[in-house]
Amino acid sequence: MLRPETAWVKAIAVVLAIAGGGCFWRSYAPRLRTHSELMVAMARKGVDLVRGDRLTAENMPELTYPLERAEAFARSAHLQAGGALPPSLAAFDTLIARYRALIDALDRTRRTERGEQAAATLAAPLAAVEAAGRAVEDALRAEHR
Repeated sequence: MLRPETAWVKAIAVVLAIAGGGCFWRSYAPRLRTHSELMVAMARKGVDLVRGDRLTAENMPELTYPLERAEAFARSAHLQAGGALPPSLAAFDTLIARYRALIDALDRTRRTERGEQAAATLAAPLAAVEAAGRAVEDALRAEHR
């Protein structure tokens, strides 16, 4: 049998755990928007850097860091969501995958192409990132967030 003070401590722990999850979801939409908007902006910048022959291995971390932060946020959101993923999180997962694919394409293209040829090669991956970013925003609106 639990002592009264042990039961009280466990009850407080449950309330704090529930409140902690609530805090995450209160900041979820603004944080998701920030990550999404940043990845779309950095995708555009990456294409511009390749087009201008200014993307080097040394400045690739500027493009990969937003991906790392977005992936960390997504992992936290998945843990908080449990098995019931909101559509916006599923859309965010797609955005992350498309951004990662664009980063790979940027790295490959920067070695072989320049100018408008590089921009043409990167047009479809960039469009995929932009479409995924819009899908995240659409999903957040549908969720009334």
